[in-house]
Amino acid sequence: MAVDRHILVAMTDEINTGNESHVTEMNADSASSAAVVESGGGAVQPNASLASLAHWSFIIGLVVPFSALIIPLVLMNIQAGKDDKFVFENAKEALNLLIASFTAMICCIPLIFVFIGIFLLIAIAICLIIFPIIAACQTMSSTMDTPVYRYPMIFRLIK
Repeated sequence: MAVDRHILVAMTDEINTGNESHVTEMNADSASSAAVVESGGGAVQPNASLASLAHWSFIIGLVVPFSALIIPLVLMNIQAGKDDKFVFENAKEALNLLIASFTAMICCIPLIFVFIGIFLLIAIAICLIIFPIIAACQTMSSTMDTPVYRYPMIFRLIK
C-alpha cells in the first residue's frame, strides 16, 4: 500500500510541477489510481445528473408515455434549466433527437409496403435505446470543460 501511495504522490507531483520521476514498479491498483489522477481535467458539472435526466427520459418513455417529450421541456423551463446552460443544452439535444426520430418514423411508414420500412423502424428503435444511454452516461461523467453530447445522424431544428 505504501508503494501505491508513493507512486500516486510521484505522479501527482509530476503532473503539477512538470518534473519527471521514473517509477518502475506499478501494479493494477496503482495503474487505476494513475488513470484517475491523469483524467482529472476539471471540476465536475454541478447539474450533470439533472442534465442526464433529459437523455434518460427516452428509456423512461418505454414505461411512462410522452416522458421523452415532457421531461426535456420541463428541464428547459425550470429555474435550473434557465440558469445552467449545460442543462438547457442537454434538454435541447434530447428534444432534437425526439423530433428527428419522429420525422424519420413518419417517413418509414410508406416504406413498410416495400418491406424496407420495417427494418428501418427497427433500426430507429434500436438507436432510440442505445444513443440516449450513451449520452446519459457521458453527461453524468462530464466536467466543466466537457462539451455537450451531440447525437450523431440527426438534424437539429431547435437551435
